[in-house]
Amino acid sequence: MLDTARPKTSRQIKPLAPELLAGDKIQPGHPLFGLIWINSNRVSGAPCFYGTRVPIQNLFDSLAAGETLDDFLDGFEGVSREQALEVLELAGKDLLSDLQSL
Repeated sequence: MLDTARPKTSRQIKPLAPELLAGDKIQPGHPLFGLIWINSNRVSGAPCFYGTRVPIQNLFDSLAAGETLDDFLDGFEGVSREQALEVLELAGKDLLSDLQSL
């Protein structure tokens, strides 16, 4: 479960035209804003790296296939190293948190 009470990071959020955020589930003020965006009209509603059409699932699939983080970043222009690392950190924290509640 995502801890939305965690403090916001100091990530640099690239400015986007407001129409690109219309209908997005993650709006300014949400802790994941600038990291992930989700819109049913974009990539069938898959959570993507903010500002891209790259589903975050691609990161996990690439790593599971034995690719390095650099391989992933080379193959998916627009995703920053900081975004990828923060998604991995969130996934790890949430998994550990969920396990502790068992």
